[in-house]
Amino acid sequence: MSNKVRIGIDVGGTFTDAVVIDNSTYEVLAKQKIPTTHKEGVALGVVQLISSLMKENNIAPEDVVFIAHGTTQATNALLEGDVAPVGVIGMGTGIDARSARNETVVTDIELAPSKFLKSYHTFIDSKELSNDTIGKAIQELIGQGAQVIVASEAFSVDDPSNELKVMQEAKKRGLYNTGGHEISQLYGLKMRTRTAVVNASLIPKMMEAANMTEKAVLDTNIQSNL
Repeated sequence: MSNKVRIGIDVGGTFTDAVVIDNSTYEVLAKQKIPTTHKEGVALGVVQLISSLMKENNIAPEDVVFIAHGTTQATNALLEGDVAPVGVIGMGTGIDARSARNETVVTDIELAPSKFLKSYHTFIDSKELSNDTIGKAIQELIGQGAQVIVASEAFSVDDPSNELKVMQEAKKRGLYNTGGHEISQLYGLKMRTRTAVVNASLIPKMMEAANMTEKAVLDTNIQSNL
């Protein structure tokens, strides 16, 4: 096959599917599915599927100009309670400080019987925000068991700079992180924080899956970015 092609992969709970389409016409050229390789790691199934499709359809690695990956693993992780504990750094100042402190506390969320999304909380007055106070807050949360950091400040949809400072400090420490302003541009600190906590709890699992899949794609000698 000399045409340039696109490959799409979907890793589901039961099957891993792949489809090949012509890059110019979007015509479906081939498709295939295999049982998802949970025990050995889903990346193995991705490699097997891509390799099989390329061999059967005479596709050279350089012919693949686009490769996309979708998965239900985030949904499955939520349903099964397979999530990371989250540390929340709430922020606010002045007359908003008390309400911001309360609204950035997220109680344990039950995802499955006896399985909870756990979160830990600390609060910094925005006027006292510095690399030092942020660092101490992060260490406090890690000490409690947090693996991912959420930065959530009142009115961050208007000015996310303080959330970005917290996220940068978390990144320096090698921690996955997210800010409320990334999740929603709607006002409502409590809901924005809660949604950010759910999102953050899934990041380690999804990064692991994405990294494994990216490595699997590279193992097939395809040079197009996942």
